[in-house]
Amino acid sequence: MISGYRDDTDMGCLAGIRQYLCSHQYTVPARPPASLRLVLAVLVMSGLSACAGTGPVSVLANGGETEQVCHDYFQRLDVAVSEARVRDGVGAAVDGYPWFRSSRRIADSAPGLDGKDLAAVLREHDLRARLLELANLKAEQREFLVAGMGINDPETAVSRCGALLAAATLDADPDLAELRDRLAVADDYIGWHRWAGLYPISRWGIRAGVAVWQRGTRSEFSTEVPATAPPLRYEPAWPAGNLTPEDAARRIRNAPRDAMGGLRLGEAERDAIVAAFAPVIELEHDAAHNRIGTPLWAGRGKPNVNTAQPRVFHALDSVRFGDAVLPRIYYVYWFNSRPKSHPLDILGGRLDGMTLRLTLDAEGRPLLLESLHNCGCYHQYYPLQTLYERDPSGYAEPPLVLPGPGLPNAVQRLTVVLRDRSHYLRHLYLSEPDRRSSELQAQPYLLTHYDSLRSLAANAGTRRSLFDADGLVSGTRRDEQVLFWISGVPAPGAMRQLGRHPTAFVGRRHFDDPDLLDRVFQAPEEASPSLSDDQ
Repeated sequence: MISGYRDDTDMGCLAGIRQYLCSHQYTVPARPPASLRLVLAVLVMSGLSACAGTGPVSVLANGGETEQVCHDYFQRLDVAVSEARVRDGVGAAVDGYPWFRSSRRIADSAPGLDGKDLAAVLREHDLRARLLELANLKAEQREFLVAGMGINDPETAVSRCGALLAAATLDADPDLAELRDRLAVADDYIGWHRWAGLYPISRWGIRAGVAVWQRGTRSEFSTEVPATAPPLRYEPAWPAGNLTPEDAARRIRNAPRDAMGGLRLGEAERDAIVAAFAPVIELEHDAAHNRIGTPLWAGRGKPNVNTAQPRVFHALDSVRFGDAVLPRIYYVYWFNSRPKSHPLDILGGRLDGMTLRLTLDAEGRPLLLESLHNCGCYHQYYPLQTLYERDPSGYAEPPLVLPGPGLPNAVQRLTVVLRDRSHYLRHLYLSEPDRRSSELQAQPYLLTHYDSLRSLAANAGTRRSLFDADGLVSGTRRDEQVLFWISGVPAPGAMRQLGRHPTAFVGRRHFDDPDLLDRVFQAPEEASPSLSDDQ
């Protein structure tokens, strides 16, 4: 009998998903109902196949799984996913354990987890990605699985088999000692590019260029309210029962934590917390390329952005900072392009976007805002409370830390002002939405879970991730790669998926490095005082 690891919650989740989908016509509503705003909201699409599934059910669907049957199923699933080119871009399959998937955060947390907790987080990470991959398979590709294994329910099979194989792994090695040595995730740099580009020499020219950009950014950046109200302003659409920042902070303090220290929140509570801190976005010029929208697959397989549906895509995780584990909220938005300002402009191209990441302190208050263009470029830090920067940081390319506007009060909201075309962040200030909205007509944006980007409607009823298996958005490469390929960054300037952002041309740094805060700032226990409310 297999013991030590069991998770029956996936079965109830899948059953509920199918019940909803079989009785509703699925569209993208102007305001999605609560039942679609799950952490795995987009994964519900995998249940569509069940509405028509009437074929024979194998031992997998009848609960007669065996380790060998499940091994064969995962092998066949990997073949189908690879041949269909729908491998999800985030998470590395653990060598020898295809039912587990790792990440930089999981690998960093692994030494502090016992075998059972480690198996749980690895399996959850894999299941999340595999359900997305199944959702993106075409009908004939799903038939490959059905014909090979005699099943009509690949989603349930992957959930049950993953749980069974995880349990068997724990039975054989309760501490997972052998597996722990295989959790590291390779960085996103291409080593031979650096070797071919004479990186030990060329890096100095790149670093000089980075220094010029940082000086220019410092000179233009401001935390003052713009003298003239920008003509284009986006504010979050308030959900029913919205929380104040103080309410959200209290819920964060009282929320249970998972094995890695992250918040364990229900769907509604998570969405309310995300909305409580959601930023205002302003553009200095009202033009089509400055309007935020919803990514989609257009004709001929080209990505585009529907600006008639303004959306900001959110995600939630946590980061280690000294002895604490702090929650972080991601706000990601997209433009249809960064237009070229002249024929020789190497930075322009299809699609553009920005990610704002808000780290909250142990009390649930905003501590640090970061901005990053969705290419992984222009990573900047804005402390909202007192944080002491490490000098040096230990990074070959120094981080760009800019002054923040202070800690917002109950009625203020973090507001970014972006330049025309380039979408460079020019102002970061605290605004009072009601007062500022009276100066111009603000447009509401919907908050949507980031995972929805990993399975978008495509041609002829199919689904496709916005991101390829390498984490890049196809069709968004920039001409700047001609100059910056020697940095080792794959396709410099191309749009990327969260979890696949190298953020430095010199040295190695990733947006999801688990020790990022510890390397840039001193942790609270190292500085006295390190955090303060009076800024």
